[in-house]
Amino acid sequence: MSYCDACGDLYRVEAAHGAAAAKGTEGLVATCTSCGKVENVMTALQGGVTERSSGGETFLFKFGIEPMNPDGSKFGAVKEVTRERAVVDEKCPKCSHKGLNFYTMQLRSVDEGQTVFYECPKCGHTFSQNN
Repeated sequence: MSYCDACGDLYRVEAAHGAAAAKGTEGLVATCTSCGKVENVMTALQGGVTERSSGGETFLFKFGIEPMNPDGSKFGAVKEVTRERAVVDEKCPKCSHKGLNFYTMQLRSVDEGQTVFYECPKCGHTFSQNN
């Protein structure tokens, strides 16, 4: 496979017609599937194996619409991830604040319980407990 130098889309090999026949080799030309650029088959395919990826610009060029993520944000936009942890009604051993954030992870073998990690939102003290 080979890609168009102008827009980056794939070439399609087809029979040469009209003015394109002058560029053809053995009656065949390579035509870009997006921009319609016509190239000699041998010239277009001589590059060997080529790897390319396309982004939002290619999508906008090919289809005339702005690519969007399912949540409505622009394609390729980076957004901050905020995590909200579950809260348990236990006291912090350091400041006695009631209401600790917690999460669990399986750090030991499968037949043993999970490790619970606690964090105090008031003083920032963290500790863990094996269940």
